Amino acid sequence: MRDYDAALGIYRLVKDDYKHDKAHLYYASVQEMIVLCMFMIDPSKYTYDVQHSIETALYSYSRAADEEKDDTNPGVRPSKAPYATRLATRLCLALSSARTICDGKHMEMADLLASASSHETPLGAAVLLERSSSHYYQAGMIRKYSFHMLMAGHMFRSAGQDRHAFRCFAASLY
Repeated sequence: MRDYDAALGIYRLVKDDYKHDKAHLYYASVQEMIVLCMFMIDPSKYTYDVQHSIETALYSYSRAADEEKDDTNPGVRPSKAPYATRLATRLCLALSSARTICDGKHMEMADLLASASSHETPLGAAVLLERSSSHYYQAGMIRKYSFHMLMAGHMFRSAGQDRHAFRCFAASLY
């Protein structure tokens, strides 16, 4: 059908219902779909709205993850990440690989990925930190690149992925 204008209108109507019901997971998913519709219509026309919807979606995912979180062991990474955390991770990785969205915004993407890693399992955090470090490298921030690559190596090691950890530790020596 490819009627993105109609879909955008419907998503905008539905998002207010989810917001008032405090259904954070659904609200974040609708925000994500709004970004997709705006991007398919004309990304240059909706530049501010796209950024705002992405930030709102990630904030709503983090609120939903906080509601799902098991607080029996505070300060310990979970062995299984909440569903909302997985959705936020998926959104962050999709955004970081979308060249048209993150072109020239490597610092913002790196910070976004690094902050998303704090709620993730060790393996998920390692992947996010490694991706974050590559954005820092592209932004010309070599020290931040090395630091986040070391953190990714540490997370890979704690997840039992020693070869990936070695690769990250070696890459941080650049």
